[in-house]
Amino acid sequence: MPRAALSEHEVERFRAELCRVAALRFAEHGYRGVTLRALAAELGCSPMTPYRYFESKAAIFEAVRLAAFERFADAQETAAQGIEDPVARLCELGLAYVRFALEEPHSYRIMFELDPEALARGPQEPEVRSWATMRAAVGDAVEAGALDGDPDLLAHLCWAQVHGLVTLHLAGKLVLGQTLDDLIGPYFSMIFSNPR
Repeated sequence: MPRAALSEHEVERFRAELCRVAALRFAEHGYRGVTLRALAAELGCSPMTPYRYFESKAAIFEAVRLAAFERFADAQETAAQGIEDPVARLCELGLAYVRFALEEPHSYRIMFELDPEALARGPQEPEVRSWATMRAAVGDAVEAGALDGDPDLLAHLCWAQVHGLVTLHLAGKLVLGQTLDDLIGPYFSMIFSNPR
């Protein structure tokens, strides 16, 4: 007897659960340390079941990664909403960046550490969205005279600095007398200390 077709809701529910389990495993074991067989075992299904929902492990990883970037972009856009002052907006974006990384460390690792295909593929829409919010805030800060320089270059530098602080914190490397909380406020003071 042929297997009954799954409803759209059942398909989406299983895909979401598969992605939830995969996100934890990718973050803990790296891309190469995850197998579809192990995912299936954790989900209590046959090793072939995941293939009914995704064509490959790479497709699961991409779904997990893009979903994380969607949540991150949403958090950035929400943080920037309604803040007219570009300096205040940029500071709030940095704090939202830190909050996301602390609340979703597994997602953060998948977004920024585990994607060897990223350079060949180029940025996807959720990545562009998350970048655009910070880039716009930096552009507005330059236009207002709070920052001096090329907005694209300055946005990359802001991103690299906040990312560096967060990455050091998550790796447990901020052990030389300064914590993430100690550093994030002075970081914003530093970048705005040389107005045009």
